[in-house]
Amino acid sequence: MSGICAVWMNEHSGRTMETLTAVAAGLSSTAEPVEPVKTATDQTAGLGLARRFATQQIYSNSRVCIVCDAELYNEDELRGLAGENGPVPESDRTAALLALHYERFGCDFIEKLRGGFSVVVWDRQKRRLCAAVDGFGIKRLVYYERPDVVLIASRIDALVRSGRVDTEINPRSIPNILNFSANLSPDTIFAAVQRLEPGTLLVLENGHTRLKRYWDMRYGVGNESNEGVLCRQLESVLEESVRAHCKNDALASTGAFLSGGTDSSTVVGLMTRMGKGPVKAFSISFQEQPFNELEYAELAAKRFNSELHTYLVGPRDCFDTLPHMVQAFDEPFGNSSAIATYFCARLAAQNGVTALMAGDGGDELFAGNEWYATEKIFGLYRHIPNVLRKGLIEPVLGHVPYRAGPVGRARGYVRRANMPGVERVLSFQFLATHPPADIFERDFLETLGEYSFNGIPARHYAHAPARDHLDRLLYTDMKITIADSDLPKVTCMTEMAGVQARFPFLDRSVAEFSGRIPTNLKVKGFQKRYLFKRAFRNLLPKEIIHKKKHGFGIPVATWLKTDPRLRELARDTLLSRRTFERGYFRRDFVETLFARHDADDSSYYGDTLWTLLVLEMWHRQSVDVPVRAAL
Repeated sequence: MSGICAVWMNEHSGRTMETLTAVAAGLSSTAEPVEPVKTATDQTAGLGLARRFATQQIYSNSRVCIVCDAELYNEDELRGLAGENGPVPESDRTAALLALHYERFGCDFIEKLRGGFSVVVWDRQKRRLCAAVDGFGIKRLVYYERPDVVLIASRIDALVRSGRVDTEINPRSIPNILNFSANLSPDTIFAAVQRLEPGTLLVLENGHTRLKRYWDMRYGVGNESNEGVLCRQLESVLEESVRAHCKNDALASTGAFLSGGTDSSTVVGLMTRMGKGPVKAFSISFQEQPFNELEYAELAAKRFNSELHTYLVGPRDCFDTLPHMVQAFDEPFGNSSAIATYFCARLAAQNGVTALMAGDGGDELFAGNEWYATEKIFGLYRHIPNVLRKGLIEPVLGHVPYRAGPVGRARGYVRRANMPGVERVLSFQFLATHPPADIFERDFLETLGEYSFNGIPARHYAHAPARDHLDRLLYTDMKITIADSDLPKVTCMTEMAGVQARFPFLDRSVAEFSGRIPTNLKVKGFQKRYLFKRAFRNLLPKEIIHKKKHGFGIPVATWLKTDPRLRELARDTLLSRRTFERGYFRRDFVETLFARHDADDSSYYGDTLWTLLVLEMWHRQSVDVPVRAAL
């Protein structure tokens, strides 16, 4: 893999270069080709770069050192604001531009950047270090902090290479991964390591660090309610974002994911409008028909005269790629659609594409997920007068002897309708439907103490800069579904394939516009993405506009039953003594999972087994065989 890093040391400054070299080596420790590590040091601080892509740059002058991984879409504007600072090699031109902005605007220069970025600046004169990531978490940074040392890097395993990081497992990460298939920021798998949250700036000065949120989503800030006006504005702002994200690159090297869903189809359609020729589009398919949406991708490709490339992903692909996928992520990651993402990106790389446009973020900005409409159904119950709900409906349901059928469903509906806010949406999570005492070993539960499994989502919901319930849910999903799951999935898997991903929906202009749309036009009645689909109804095929949302799932639950190698791997791994010696899960819980998976036609238990399998494989790669310090 690749990325950026920084080291600050209060004492033993003679070891700054040693430590920096070790961390930088950890960024390039996997098999992909990376240029020789570059560094810039200044007594107590140093910056490092393991470059694989042109967006990864380092620059140093008498005032500042700067290292960045920055895919920016407003560089011309930035040059106009700050001018140039003399001749600079093309390979470091963006970093030099950011250094000039820092010199003129201080740490606030971060607010002027448009795109996905991670940046670290060392101010030689003020002895100040600044680190920041973009507002959505497209690029990521983690950090380790002690009074005498601060380490920052793109990846957790790079920090571990320093030999200074305590690698005690963070117990909170285990239920988070079980519930959400990924860890939740700012936590990481290691208790001593924190992840810098999206839109956050870290400043280290006089031996002390502080965090500042420099950008965040805002909701309910618009005054426009006319549907026609909003539709035209939305179409314009997204079309401009797609054009900006394509830069001036030729379509021969810039392609797009195409699942056949609303988001990817819209991106391909708007790329086609640019008139540069047919868009290279990439899709995956499966023999298992419930997961195969290729017909919709073909429909969109035909509509836009795209050059569609497809790949059939099977269980052998999954088995062969799984160990490499586990290694590509810097902590356990159980979102199985990473497999499909990798093969789609690999297909693009094989066809000469170096940048892939992705549609991530559309559902979370414009309310396309199923639960947003479901919430309105629960809202109907809350509009019934309280005297009827509490005085008639609930007492009757409580005394009817039947527990199943329509009465059981009615009880479940009322129970969830009475739950507050985000708790209702999270009531379907695995740990909300299964007693933790049946899952975890007693000693492990004690290490969790009073930790709330839904504490981080509840915090996002409570702190959302929004008044309406729907906007608060959208905000929570931007933080968890997008920043903690979908973005690392896409960015890690595309890098593994040698391609960079771009996200035109996750542009501040698009996101800020979505915050101005009234909630009654995001979900109108029970129509999800109402305004968005109206805005693009003339662009997209009507079959895609009206199709039921499918999601980007893959049939791993089926393969864990039907493929002998995957089935054997899962059973041998998860039922081994080595797994249970970690002290997380009860043996009877895992055995019951396998039994229920075998007896169940849904993917529910199989998906959970996949998450446990990835978790254990990561431990075997990264804990049982620890990364050696390169000192």
